[in-house]
Amino acid sequence: MNQVVLGLLTCPVCGSAVTDLGESLVCNQRHAFPVVRGIPRFTPTSSYADSFGFQWKRFPTRQLDAGNRRDSELTFIAKTGLSPDDVRGKLVLDAGCGMGRFSDVVARWGADQIVAVDLSQAVEVAAENLSAYPAATGLQADLESLPFAPKTFDIVFSIGVLHHTPSTERAFRRLATFVKPGGIYCVWVYSRHLRATLAGGEIIRLFTRRMDRQKLLDLIQKTEPKLSSMKMRIPALSRLIDLAIPTSNHPEIEWRQLDTLDWYSPRYQWKHSFSELLEWYRSLGFEDIERLNVRVAVRGRRPMRNLTGEDADISGGPVE
Repeated sequence: MNQVVLGLLTCPVCGSAVTDLGESLVCNQRHAFPVVRGIPRFTPTSSYADSFGFQWKRFPTRQLDAGNRRDSELTFIAKTGLSPDDVRGKLVLDAGCGMGRFSDVVARWGADQIVAVDLSQAVEVAAENLSAYPAATGLQADLESLPFAPKTFDIVFSIGVLHHTPSTERAFRRLATFVKPGGIYCVWVYSRHLRATLAGGEIIRLFTRRMDRQKLLDLIQKTEPKLSSMKMRIPALSRLIDLAIPTSNHPEIEWRQLDTLDWYSPRYQWKHSFSELLEWYRSLGFEDIERLNVRVAVRGRRPMRNLTGEDADISGGPVE
């Protein structure tokens, strides 16, 4: 295992240091966590996020940048406001890495270490996609019980993940504790605007989120091309179709089907406003809070010191 990351790990149960015993990590209090296929596992094998493990094992490299493609890099810039200069030489946490598309960007930009964490078995896909980068490490863990001490990372980002947890605000607040004083925290979540623009999808999700995932994917692959063809042939119906049966409008068919599966399969899918996120950052004492030009993307900096001269305490607070 990456020895730098091993030195950062703490037991999520008791907080003590862990030792690498090869097939498991064991803390000073003898809490043990298996290492399966080279990936430390700090969470049960099944969870509410299983749909993402299914999703990314079916589409393992679709959203990776390659050749002249910069889709993920441009998305990362838009939703975090970060640049290569911000990331270079830094210790970075990708909270909810999926198949690793944004960790790939950060690794290419020269992060000193990038720790890619996911609750689902998507982390196995991420580990494979990031295997060319010695500075990248994958862990399977719950964002509400991460195996790190507070104030560990220079940069923490979470793109399109927190709204898929049982409580977006609780996950947001918990994740904020891992930002170093002076560090940057970047979050993008689904906008409340989607409730109105994708009204039909909200109703359909009442059924699809309980469906067998393979059957749901089969249904999407059968119906999505027909809907896309209809929208192209009859532009006047396009808006009505998007309201009644929302599907992705990406120009590539496989990417559209991936996006559509991503919308209809998760168990949790909360929507939020800029004002909510801004209030969460402010309540935790973050500074330099910036509302980015993407719904709903916000970044902030953890203060170096509070008014008493001590490290600012940003833990706790209400949950939704």
